[in-house]
Amino acid sequence: MKILTDAYSDAGKAIIERMISKYGCAAEHHYSCYINNITDEDPNGTPYIYLVEDDMGILAIYEPKKNDYRIFTELLAPKERKAELLKEFLSHVFSQEKKPTKVWVELETDTRQNVLKILKNSPYKCNAPAYTLIWPVFDMHAWNGDAMQGGEWKDMRYYWNKFFRDHKVEFVTADKVSKEDMIKLVYDWKKSRKTGDRAYIDYYLQTIKDGFKGYDVTRIMLVDSKIGAITAGFSVRKGYYYSSIGLYNTEIPRCNDIANMDDLINLKKLGIEVVDFGGIEQEHLEFKKKFRPSRYYETHMFSIVLRKKD
Repeated sequence: MKILTDAYSDAGKAIIERMISKYGCAAEHHYSCYINNITDEDPNGTPYIYLVEDDMGILAIYEPKKNDYRIFTELLAPKERKAELLKEFLSHVFSQEKKPTKVWVELETDTRQNVLKILKNSPYKCNAPAYTLIWPVFDMHAWNGDAMQGGEWKDMRYYWNKFFRDHKVEFVTADKVSKEDMIKLVYDWKKSRKTGDRAYIDYYLQTIKDGFKGYDVTRIMLVDSKIGAITAGFSVRKGYYYSSIGLYNTEIPRCNDIANMDDLINLKKLGIEVVDFGGIEQEHLEFKKKFRPSRYYETHMFSIVLRKKD
């Protein structure tokens, strides 16, 4: 076992990308996504990489503000090894002199069930999920939204045509737009979110400041010469694309609909086989349903603590 805290150097990047290349299985298993998420919830967050044999391991983030560890999405190991790997990680961090308050984990349903079983009689307690995210996935061979034909696409077809009639719309790459204008869009979008909504923006800000480094597709939608939306993402493995960023101008009606439809249409043109549209909570799922995903899966965010001794 080895602990690495250098994620930014070429050597650190090479190790992380090797781990992901062998065992990456989640939409966010991508070097740039991990790096840009490190300070998302705590500005002083630092990388913490738990590496074991054969490049298996855990990409984690230590957050000194709360003295918590946050495991960055699924565990990097074969399915049958994941639960035991997490148990080993817990044993390591909770044995330190400065014990963490909690370890936060986000796992898919099957992995979480295996973790619950293996930790049942252990010194560690899994708390109930703080929230569950539902992830829409599109099989682009079957998805027919690019044609927008038939009754199922009637509403979208109407708003799509109306939007392009009412506005001057142009799609450009990120280098054609100032970073300052994109950053302003992020802050304006943040203001529109409801109180208590999980709208962490540091990931978006870091990605913009880095010039979308590591991202395979970035599209900026200009509406009447103003930024209407930003969509960006990357292929996490062959044929599987994660649409990681979707930001929009809340003052332009239907802007979000048009930007998401354009994202999918463009990805189909590029020959992408599967598109993961990102996790969303149940109360907001209706928005993504309108684009007609092929299937869904769930991830559960929960914390693990030391059991209290009798």
